[in-house]
Amino acid sequence: MGEAVITINNLTKYYDGRAVLDGINLSIPKGCIYGLLGRNGIGKTTLIRILLGQESATRGQTFIFETESYKLTPAQRGRIGYVAEAHNLIQSYKVSRLIRLCQGLSTHWNEEFFNRFVDKFNLPMNRKVKELSMGMRAQLNLTLAMSIEPEVLILDDPTLGLDTVARRQFLELAVEIIQQEQRTILFSSHILSDVERIADRVGMLIGGKLVADCPLEQLKESIKKLRLIFPDQAPTDLHMTDIINQQHNGRELVITVANMNQEKQAIIETFKPTSCTELPMSLEDIFIECTKPVEA
Repeated sequence: MGEAVITINNLTKYYDGRAVLDGINLSIPKGCIYGLLGRNGIGKTTLIRILLGQESATRGQTFIFETESYKLTPAQRGRIGYVAEAHNLIQSYKVSRLIRLCQGLSTHWNEEFFNRFVDKFNLPMNRKVKELSMGMRAQLNLTLAMSIEPEVLILDDPTLGLDTVARRQFLELAVEIIQQEQRTILFSSHILSDVERIADRVGMLIGGKLVADCPLEQLKESIKKLRLIFPDQAPTDLHMTDIINQQHNGRELVITVANMNQEKQAIIETFKPTSCTELPMSLEDIFIECTKPVEA
């Protein structure tokens, strides 16, 4: 991976006096597959719209190809593929007409690549966009975005509303595309299993702040969930930092802790648990642990 293709500096956005985005800093290098995590309505789409120059920031700056978003030239925009949330294409157009429009606007249209997608998805050229299922609209959207051979591909919750089969088909193709050398991808989703499948780096957006920004495996390694059993009543306080969550049940104490290390393990051992078991966690498990309130 090389120089930063996407850069966000101190991005802040207010709506009705509330900070939807609060001082976001982010750098995505060339060739990175970056998963932006967050619940619905948390600000992922707002961040992407600002990054694409479709919306203004309250404070801060966003850059693609080292150019500030609102200054991107038509040629630079032609190097960016975008699959929008809910696949809001021109509903009254037939598929064939929408494709001709996109071909005419594109500065770099790969007809061979396009035909491969059309054959794979069996897109119905004579039907209107509004007559397509959500899955077909997603496939059409991805086809249009990828046929320009973008250097940067931005996917904003692309599987939203798709059933399990359509989601799997979409992701299988996305994985194939992602494997192409030096393509930079920002993939936003609230379906964390999708992100876990394709991302090599993740950011976690909670309460308007980017609370995590690291390689996926590093995040998994740094957050541990432990089930502790004690001879008698479990202690209410382990006097340990970075406890994300904890649940007490008689002799049992289950804790989720960040930055687990030997020092923290030694602290646990001073309370003499009879057993200490690490519980496996998926990316979705980690996100849920990080967003639910800590038990008193």
